[in-house]
Amino acid sequence: MNPLETYQSDAVERPIFRRWLFFGLAVSLLIHAAIICWFQKTPLPNFNPAPLPRLVPRIFNIKNITIDEKLLDGSEKQAAQPAQTPDQRPAVKPLDLPNESPVAGITQGKLAPVVPPPAANIIKPIASEKPVVDPSETQTIARVQDSAAKMMQQDLDSVRDSLLKDQPANISSSGIRIPETSASDSAKSDAAGMAAASGRLDNLLSNGIHAGDAPVNMPGGALFEFDKADLLTAAIEQLRLLGEVIKRNPSVTFSIEGYTDSFGDPNYNLHLSQARADAVRSWLIQNMDVDPTHITATGMGATHFLVPPKEVDMHSQFSIEAEKLYEQSNRRVEIKFTLPQ
Repeated sequence: MNPLETYQSDAVERPIFRRWLFFGLAVSLLIHAAIICWFQKTPLPNFNPAPLPRLVPRIFNIKNITIDEKLLDGSEKQAAQPAQTPDQRPAVKPLDLPNESPVAGITQGKLAPVVPPPAANIIKPIASEKPVVDPSETQTIARVQDSAAKMMQQDLDSVRDSLLKDQPANISSSGIRIPETSASDSAKSDAAGMAAASGRLDNLLSNGIHAGDAPVNMPGGALFEFDKADLLTAAIEQLRLLGEVIKRNPSVTFSIEGYTDSFGDPNYNLHLSQARADAVRSWLIQNMDVDPTHITATGMGATHFLVPPKEVDMHSQFSIEAEKLYEQSNRRVEIKFTLPQ
């Protein structure tokens, strides 16, 4: 069957649908209008607004006001008021002055006795000048104070006894030894090492570099802070001398080598020594304008010790600190020279 034969057009139904739609819309509008009119005409007792109080007084309109000019003149006003005669003035009530008679009157050449005021007119003081304390109350207060002092003394004695019992015994035969050197000794040793390095650099500036010259040794504690690769400002003078030596010997290759002590992880020490050697090389290139091709930086880590490490008890802090001070010379930066062939 051809599908076109089953098609039926709805063109006839469309006008009928439109008429019903318009009819329904008109009916809906009429219903809503009727509901609105009903609500407007029907009073709702519970929804009537309360009367508002009048906040502004009523306004009266006055066209003309007539004022007598005489009332505006001050002189006329004063003249209109008659002056009061002495007879018309109100009577003044005399004041009751206190009796200022002397304490003792003189009667016929003799002193008259002073009559004391009646007892009812004597004003009694509210309280006496010095309070009177009952002796029994004073004794009670003294006993309470003595009892409190005794209890306090007993508490102090008990606390003292407990502290004496808990005090540890003196360790006379301890195997722990406090290192003889200290931080001040370490600083003095670093300062001495930098002074020796300054002397070597001055000698190289004066006499030049020769084959077989020993490397210049700079203590790491004077160049860097502990466990850091940032140069200290106190080492700038020696680094300037080193820069002058490099600039005066352009044919010599300078090798900067960083070393650490035996403490810590070997890989970490290698990285730290390389960072310190790079810091010295970068400072010389940036601040002294040296040729980068004539200077190298190498991190040697925990190798080539100047003093051999000792066995350390890692559970004893005193033993660790003593070994760190002992290996101070191992933490260093060496500047080596390579002359042309």
